[in-house]
Amino acid sequence: MSDPGSIFISYRRSDSIAETGRIYDRLITEFGRDHIYKDVDSIPLGSNFAKELDKAVSQCQVVLVIIGKTWTTVTEVDGTRRLDNPDDFVRIEIESALARDIPVIPILLEGAIMPKRMQLPESLHELARRNGTKVGYDPDFHPHMNR
Repeated sequence: MSDPGSIFISYRRSDSIAETGRIYDRLITEFGRDHIYKDVDSIPLGSNFAKELDKAVSQCQVVLVIIGKTWTTVTEVDGTRRLDNPDDFVRIEIESALARDIPVIPILLEGAIMPKRMQLPESLHELARRNGTKVGYDPDFHPHMNR
């Protein structure tokens, strides 16, 4: 996944797995499977997840952050918010991209709103300033993806 133009997809399985799968399918149709990075399809078994994510982000040209309605509020088993955990994989992905000044594009799914800075850990505050777009359900899905 080190080809120029590579796209990294960051998402929460508990928040947007079906929608992300549809976005991924559309992107591989448009750009080819070798140009799209999605964790479950790209990380070799037995690998250090965090190291693989950081390496993949460092090689991409853009990171798409798929944000569903519960993206900021998803919690760990103990009730703490995932975004507040420095070991949260979504947080690691976004921090890695922001630190490298890689374009980060928030993709707001149907009904989701852009997180405010105060809803994010300090290391992710810059995400709230990124220009994003929305992707809705049919009949809007394809026109939104075309954008």
